[in-house]
Amino acid sequence: MKKTFLILELVFVIVILGILYTVFTPKLPNYKLDEVTNRVLIYLNYVRYKALIDDKFETEASEWFKGRWTMKFMRCDKNKGGIYFTIYSDINAKGHPNKEETLKDPLTNKYIFTSNSCKKNSENSPFVLLKNYDIEDVQVSCNTTTSIGQISFGVDGKVYTQLTSENLELKKPCTIRFVSKTKEFRDIKIYPKTGYIEKIYN
Repeated sequence: MKKTFLILELVFVIVILGILYTVFTPKLPNYKLDEVTNRVLIYLNYVRYKALIDDKFETEASEWFKGRWTMKFMRCDKNKGGIYFTIYSDINAKGHPNKEETLKDPLTNKYIFTSNSCKKNSENSPFVLLKNYDIEDVQVSCNTTTSIGQISFGVDGKVYTQLTSENLELKKPCTIRFVSKTKEFRDIKIYPKTGYIEKIYN
């Protein structure tokens, strides 16, 4: 009951922040870059709190850690081009998230998901397709995967950079950098142990 109350509180706060952001954010020259950065910041905080109240540990599952809530950045297939991200809990432990395993945006009730075909889908959040917001590159300083990078959160509050048997825990601050077509950039920093997340103003 307590966990349910906490997640409802969180959803309410995110909805209010989203409304305020939409109404009061000025449309500056780099507003698309700021829009994506701010939305990812909201999503990261959402998935962090989701992980804190959704314990994925299972004594009977040897690879239970693959179910940790994760934000992962990947490249679309070569024909499409661009970068996308998804937020998911790999319940089936196959390493390739499907729509049913992904988190929904509490503002729009759309899945924070797409496949590497990067096709627009009315059921999915438009923010996951970063090329639609003139994002040319995403750089994750703590990447330990074959993709662009991922951030996973545990119920213990710790941050992980890979869903493997080694359980690679974040040891130093990790920066996610969004680079626009005009070479402007914005940074989000995630800290180890606490999982604190902040936008860095360059």
